[in-house]
Formats: sequence, C-alpha cells, structure tokens
Amino acid sequence: MEWIKEIITVEPYIVTCLWNNNEIREINLREFIFSKSKNDSYHQLIDEARFLQVKCDGTTLFWENGITIKEIDGTEKGGPLDIDPDYLYDLSQKKSILSH
Repeated sequence: MEWIKEIITVEPYIVTCLWNNNEIREINLREFIFSKSKNDSYHQLIDEARFLQVKCDGTTLFWENGITIKEIDGTEKGGPLDIDPDYLYDLSQKKSILSH
C-alpha cells in the first residue's frame, strides 16, 4: 500500500505529494469533486478557498471539520474529511522519484 508522506504544492483542485515510495505524484481532484452531488461531503471542496485548506496526516489528504461526527451522547463535532490513499495513488500521475 502506498501513502502520502507530505504535500509539496497545492493549486486549485491539484495537489502534488511525496509518497512513501519516494515518488512525487500529482493528484488532480477536479473531476472527482465536481462529480459530487450537493449532498455529498466532498461537494464543499468546489470552493477553491476550502480546497486549498488541504492537509496531510502522513498517510492521506484531509480537510479539517469536513464532516460531522455524532458522539454516543448525541453531541456533534467536526471530523476530518479524507480520501483513501489507494484511490489517490490510482488517480495520480508520477512526476519524478526522489533519489536516496
């Protein structure tokens, strides 16, 4: 399994990342985001300013407070909206490989 070690650059709907296999890959999420319905959590990322808030947790990309999590006691809190790193890897295109 491949995972994202860090974000290198972020543009509207495009994130270039360093992966655990030392590949630098560009992920174009435009089609993914714009294909989502208004009821889908990912639809919020159509807003460029929101998209540009992307972060990396050492495994995948995420946006803080992108989903609402309901606790057992009924209270709600914000949780991270993330995307499966396997999906991101398949979607990405290799730019280069870092040498050791």
